[in-house]
Amino acid sequence: MARPPVPRQLLRRQLFESSPCGPLGYRARGIGRRRYATKSDEERPDFKGQLYQSTNERVERDRVDQARFAQIREAQKAARGSPGWMVPFVLAVGIAGGWYLGSGQNAQSDDSSTTPLSQTIPPQHNASPANLQAAWADFKAIVGEENISTQEDNLKQHSGSEWSSYPTLPSDKPFAIINPESTEQVSEIMKVCHRRRIPVTGYSGGTSLEGHFAATRGGICIDFSRMDKILTLHQDDLDVVVQPAVGWEMLNEDLGEHGLFFPPDPGPGAMIGGMVGTGCSGTNAYRYGTMKDYVLSLTVVLADGTIVKTKQRPRKSSAGYDLTRTFVGSEGTLGLVTEATLKVIPKPQNTSVAVCTFQNVRDAANCVFRVVGAGVPIAAIEILDDVQMKCINDVGTTSRTWKETPTLFFKFNGTPTSVKEHISLVQGLAKKSGSKSFEFARSQEEADELWSARKEALWSVMAKKKDPSDHVWTTDVAVPISRLPDIIEQTKDDISNSGLMGSIVGHVGDGNFHAIILYNDKEHDLADSVVHRMVKRAIEMEGTATGEHGVGLVKRDYLPHEIGEPAVDLMRKLKQAFDPLCLLNCDKIVRVQRPKPGEVQEW
Repeated sequence: MARPPVPRQLLRRQLFESSPCGPLGYRARGIGRRRYATKSDEERPDFKGQLYQSTNERVERDRVDQARFAQIREAQKAARGSPGWMVPFVLAVGIAGGWYLGSGQNAQSDDSSTTPLSQTIPPQHNASPANLQAAWADFKAIVGEENISTQEDNLKQHSGSEWSSYPTLPSDKPFAIINPESTEQVSEIMKVCHRRRIPVTGYSGGTSLEGHFAATRGGICIDFSRMDKILTLHQDDLDVVVQPAVGWEMLNEDLGEHGLFFPPDPGPGAMIGGMVGTGCSGTNAYRYGTMKDYVLSLTVVLADGTIVKTKQRPRKSSAGYDLTRTFVGSEGTLGLVTEATLKVIPKPQNTSVAVCTFQNVRDAANCVFRVVGAGVPIAAIEILDDVQMKCINDVGTTSRTWKETPTLFFKFNGTPTSVKEHISLVQGLAKKSGSKSFEFARSQEEADELWSARKEALWSVMAKKKDPSDHVWTTDVAVPISRLPDIIEQTKDDISNSGLMGSIVGHVGDGNFHAIILYNDKEHDLADSVVHRMVKRAIEMEGTATGEHGVGLVKRDYLPHEIGEPAVDLMRKLKQAFDPLCLLNCDKIVRVQRPKPGEVQEW
């Protein structure tokens, strides 16, 4: 006797449930469970559970819509029993209403691939005291009252810093600082903010320089300081899973005990969350690459609270869009990073440092061009000009007195034999470039002493401030290496002619350098014009407005000149796709509404 046919949907479900990949297979074999180390195994849901939760919430919304449509159908059925004139009347009203709504929808539909600034609608947030006070109760239930701060000093600290080039406005403060301890809590916080249309700014180390964490729309600040754990080290696979408030210095201390090394090394105090956000680099970038080269995978909370994992742990993958790279450099505008899987490498066997001086900054830059062109595998090449060396001597925080002339600092990694060979090659190239002296370390203590001047650059200029109205503007650009001598010399002359005190320092091995300018409140516009010309000069040399600091608020209006209006419009479209309500770090990277008259400098 033939079996009755099995409905297709029932058959598909039976096959799934009986397969090794079905739900029974997962439960029986424990396959596919990804857990977070922020809670115990009994407390924390697995990663798929979080995804299923997000999916169930969407399904529930669909059920509500279906119920609404069912009511409409019932009303239509009831209309059939009404007097004869009622049915044509209802149909006529329905057709007219549908035509009106449809035509309006077509007129307002956005089927373009980009979003020009002229077509944007300003974000509609709700940062009213009543809404924020009501949300406070929700946040308290999620993280506990002790992990919410509204103290004025704390709010001010989380809106700007004394080393930022963006002058924080009094209104650039959040309503509250919230300190979650897990991905799940961040997700719940974002669900509240999405429902109530509350803007959000992320915060980890607070070392960024371009106004990245200024709360331009108020709202709340999510401080990740409690999420500071190294979750898992896969020593054999050379990767490590960390939370966003892990500092790169602390990470390297821990990795060093296992003979491993994480190369990106921006300013002291920087943390992984901000390093991912800005796509930072540091002194080791010439040899080892930048932050984007070391992020294998990210766990991200999106604007509506959805939790996304961008990839697994392999070193390579061609599985779809590269979501990981999309979030690196996004400065918290597309999502909040709550975990990062980072690539690490074996710790170098030997490290040494060499220092050579030059008569002028052009000769020093020419030496860099020669060394890079010769292909010498140097770990780092740093330049400090005469002004910078004088600042270091004046502050006296290093153990020696330096020659106050343009100076190159070289770092070498490798075996003792290879390091010795590379030092000899660089010494010869430096001599051909006009070096006045060449000194290399013969021990680790001497290497630390020679490199100490490089680490004191920013702080030594900041120490020159004499008045509360004095400020330091730290900015960076990058150009093709062949144009480096030109732009460094021209920028140095421009700073000198302005009458301001400013130094040149940077990771010149990859064409990236910084200007550190001291100015007071009355000189802000003067400093701004010097920086503007520096950035304009770099872009006209086919360079970039920022090599590693990021865009933030200060550099966003240079992007159209660097990459073109269509590319910026595409970025804006991407922002709208990930964050339709513009809740996450609004106003950073790309403008979301038109600037006021005179707000943007003329090119």
